[in-house]
Amino acid sequence: MEFEFCVQDPTDPGTRYLYEAIIGAAADATTWRGMYAFATRGGVDQLIEDPVVHEFMRRGGEIDLIVGIDAVTNRQTLERMQALEERHEHFHPKVFWNTTGGLFHPKISHFGYADGRTKLILGSGNLTPGGLRHNFEGYSVISGGRREAIDLSSLDAFIARHEADIRPIDQAALDRAALNIVRPVAALPGPRAPQLRPPRAVSREAVLDRILLAQVPAAGGRWSQVHFNTQITEQYFRVTDVATQRVYLTSIDAAGLRGEEEVRPVVFSQANGNHKIEIAAAKGLDYPDSPPLLVFRERQVRCFDYMLLMPDSPGYGELLGLSQALPTIGRGLRRAITDMATLSQAWPACPLLTAGDALDQTI
Repeated sequence: MEFEFCVQDPTDPGTRYLYEAIIGAAADATTWRGMYAFATRGGVDQLIEDPVVHEFMRRGGEIDLIVGIDAVTNRQTLERMQALEERHEHFHPKVFWNTTGGLFHPKISHFGYADGRTKLILGSGNLTPGGLRHNFEGYSVISGGRREAIDLSSLDAFIARHEADIRPIDQAALDRAALNIVRPVAALPGPRAPQLRPPRAVSREAVLDRILLAQVPAAGGRWSQVHFNTQITEQYFRVTDVATQRVYLTSIDAAGLRGEEEVRPVVFSQANGNHKIEIAAAKGLDYPDSPPLLVFRERQVRCFDYMLLMPDSPGYGELLGLSQALPTIGRGLRRAITDMATLSQAWPACPLLTAGDALDQTI
């Protein structure tokens, strides 16, 4: 039996997000039972639509997911779960109808394997972007070997005892969930206390807000799958395990408006030894005469805001010149890592400098 306790720390380059722990456990599992107090559309959608989970279900792996509807889990989330259930025959979502005065509050994933192994992941993180990666959370991973059964009799007894309360997502559940409203922390009304920042020693490697300037290759016409060399993949994106680690991207437009978060695997190309990351902002666009420029701002470990600048975009000339002036990293088109101050000097009006935090920090 192996026991591992993890702190999810978005400022620690070595952190392993709960999302990545779940993906790693699902990679070769045959069954997955989940029970979570709260869920949001972003948390459910990104996790169930991850390529590893798709492969899990393609092999016949069954997902039995129970979510609470006491709070946070809203109608949009349940409707998305219904759509995913229709799309994936091995995905079986249900809701827990709580008839007590207490709160339904577990956060558990249990995985079974063909060779008899089991794995239990439990902690403080909900099935939300906040719980899966953006928040400071704690979780434990308990792994049982082929002859080391984890005692799950209490979980099994709970499910049996509350069989009548664990129900399919129906109209009554949708109506109940419609009473729940999900708001980002930043949107809460009322005055906010000043954010005091006590002095502290921080290693250079832990400092976030790094900037990456990356000229985008044509890639044979599929240039939305942007190629990055290994040095950039490891040094800037902090991805060393392409099987489970993801990058979490949010596009910022010229007006500073944020798009929906994109959860992207980093795909290794056997053909050229590079790594590919899909960039939604480039989808459907023709490749221009001069290389487009991607500008990334690191917001937390493996989480980035980015802008795609075409040759006629404001700021393109300034930042192209900056990318050519800075030392390039690795082979291929120029990639340069810099900081916010240097970006501000080159293009003071860059929307990445002023785009506010709108991360879904719900529970």
